[in-house]
Amino acid sequence: MIVGYRSTIITLSHPKLGNGKTISSNAIFRRSCRVRCSHSTPSSMNGFEDARDRIRESFGKVELSPSSYDTAWVAMVPSKHSLNEPCFPQCLDWIIENQREDGSWGLNPTHPLLLKDSLSSTLACLLALTKWRVGDEQIKRGLGFIETQSWAIDNKDQISPLGFEIIFPSMIKSAEKLNLNLAINKRDSTIKRALQNEFTRNIEYMSEGFGELCDWKEIMKLHQRQNGSLFDSPATTAAALIYHQHDKKCYEYLNSILQQHKNWVPTMYPTKIHSLLCLVDTLQNLGVHRHFKSEIKKALDEIYRLWQQKNEEIFSNVTHCAMVFRLLRISYYDVSSDELAEFVDEEHFFATSGKYTSHVEILELHKASQLAIDHEKDDILDKINNWTRTFMEQKLLNNGFIDRMSKKEVELALRNFYIISDLAENRRYIKSYEENNFKILKAAYRSPNINNKDLFIFSIRDFELCQAQHQEELQQLKRWFEDCRLDQLGLSEQFISASYLCAIPIVPGPELSDARLVYAKYVMLLTIVDDHFESFASTDECLNIIELVERWDDYASVGYKSERVKVLFSMFYKSIEEIATIAEIKQGRSVKNHLINLWLKVMKLMLMERVEWCSGKTIPRIEEYLYVSSITFGSRLIPLTTQYFLGIKISKDLLESDEIYGLCNFTGIVLRLLNDLQDSKREQKEGSINLVTLLMKSISEEEAIMKMKEILEMKRRELFKMVLVQKKGSQLPQLCKEIFWRTCKWAHFTYSQTDRYRFPEEMENHIDEVFYKPLNH
Repeated sequence: MIVGYRSTIITLSHPKLGNGKTISSNAIFRRSCRVRCSHSTPSSMNGFEDARDRIRESFGKVELSPSSYDTAWVAMVPSKHSLNEPCFPQCLDWIIENQREDGSWGLNPTHPLLLKDSLSSTLACLLALTKWRVGDEQIKRGLGFIETQSWAIDNKDQISPLGFEIIFPSMIKSAEKLNLNLAINKRDSTIKRALQNEFTRNIEYMSEGFGELCDWKEIMKLHQRQNGSLFDSPATTAAALIYHQHDKKCYEYLNSILQQHKNWVPTMYPTKIHSLLCLVDTLQNLGVHRHFKSEIKKALDEIYRLWQQKNEEIFSNVTHCAMVFRLLRISYYDVSSDELAEFVDEEHFFATSGKYTSHVEILELHKASQLAIDHEKDDILDKINNWTRTFMEQKLLNNGFIDRMSKKEVELALRNFYIISDLAENRRYIKSYEENNFKILKAAYRSPNINNKDLFIFSIRDFELCQAQHQEELQQLKRWFEDCRLDQLGLSEQFISASYLCAIPIVPGPELSDARLVYAKYVMLLTIVDDHFESFASTDECLNIIELVERWDDYASVGYKSERVKVLFSMFYKSIEEIATIAEIKQGRSVKNHLINLWLKVMKLMLMERVEWCSGKTIPRIEEYLYVSSITFGSRLIPLTTQYFLGIKISKDLLESDEIYGLCNFTGIVLRLLNDLQDSKREQKEGSINLVTLLMKSISEEEAIMKMKEILEMKRRELFKMVLVQKKGSQLPQLCKEIFWRTCKWAHFTYSQTDRYRFPEEMENHIDEVFYKPLNH
């Protein structure tokens, strides 16, 4: 049975599912579904379009926000010609001009949890001003801020910039040398104590915190990048010039930044790849990426070119490397997991100087590791997955993510991406989106092309438009349900929402309304047929139904064995004829025979299951069981029928190709295994045949379940590979392949942890969030 069957769904109710006026189902199906919210006005739609245009333009903007902390370190660099003069006096001007009203420096606007960042940035700015004997008034106000907010230095609830435990105590010592009177209580904040903190195991990234104690010559030798920087960090690069004079490449690096930004620097540079990766990832998380397909493709094409060239900006940064791999692979680019081989060993990863800077890297590595598609070639990803999962689980137990990641982010990352509902996550991401959101390295920063009002408003508006369309389509299904009198065949009206909920993530996008409606209708039709072949109808009645379908154009000569068969076939005939008519219009050829043959295959195998297996007459072989039960589950019937409504002309030969057969086969086995793993206990009690019971004839129940999980993972990967990797000579459009993967993904979501459809509150909440509940952001 296909995911969403009534046998796995309980009756639900919703006050907003009111009765609709009964009209012709043919009219329903032909009617265009261009929906406008009640509050949609020409001006609001113009605003929507304007915001989309500005977001498109943001692909060309690669800025990060100014970093007071890094700008202060650059300001402290002495001139090549005189140690008594600043090399970059324009940075001093920026510091003087950008002090906040409370006397501090830092991210604008700030955040209540960024007091440590403000303290660090403020102290760095005070050191720069004091060193060059300028800005007396600014220094006075900055000292006042530090005095009133010094309580936050050891506060565990405040977010710490990376290396704060090393850099801030070091700057305090520098302030003492400059006779800066800091009103800070003496604390045991020694560098030795800081070195024991696991956030700073790779101390070279925080070298400015060690000053003259560093072997700068060795650091430059090991870590200077082709662009002249140390770790793409303006602050660390500036420190190298302060403590290790006259490095031409360091000067050129800092000058290249100031040529772009005039008098300030960001906390990392270059920023192009970082900004593009974050923008693409954000658009996908918000669920609006379909509006920017050409821009995203252009960006990923460029990133793929750099990946192939082993670009330093990608491969010298763990986060970038993992994100690039993930975004490229999920977007059908050919990328090898071999490029992540250096991260396989946890101990080596943490011990490698300059690699580990924050938990964000662990998160991104874990996300990348979930995209394994080959058991042998992707063993690198499996190994990374194992240690990153263990690491994050341990941090959850110890509440060790305060400094960078919320508990919810970690919990979400630990759930495999294929068991997460995109609909629910898009909604969650929009609700949690803030235009003043920030990230933090050694200083907090924002990306103007990601954290902005346009993207926020556009995402909300798009969600509302999609939600309005879903509501309209749901009403269309309700009218079709009433017109076909499906309630007379034992199907509850509340099943409409559950069936349609299956269709939305599998056939997303406003333009695919017809395909989405067909998918939902087929879920309901298959449920009715399955119920009759499994329990409602007698064997003779089942044979009667099959004969009626076989003699489709001459069914009147067959006759009905019972009134029940007559009602069922009349509804079935009318529905398939209407769907076949629309499919013929879309395809430019008749596909009715194919639709009928798909149904005949399902019905005949359902009858065999009943007569041969359920009666105990024969016990199927495992291969036979998987083949038959995956087809009766609907794994061929529904996805193949949906292909006709995707707006793509698809030939008979293509639908009968080995590629389509493989997609159907892997999808069917995944669905069947998920169902059997979930329902094995119940079906054993009922005496039903299940793969667990078949395997238990030679092994224990525990071994059987373990073996099924191994097969499930293998088949899921094989399906994923077929979808992601373009087969040589394949003519099957990507959209057609994605239907199978999304069906698999929705099944994983449905059966994850518990059968969600057995819990009315969970199911009703999900329906509410998708169809009705406003964002109320």
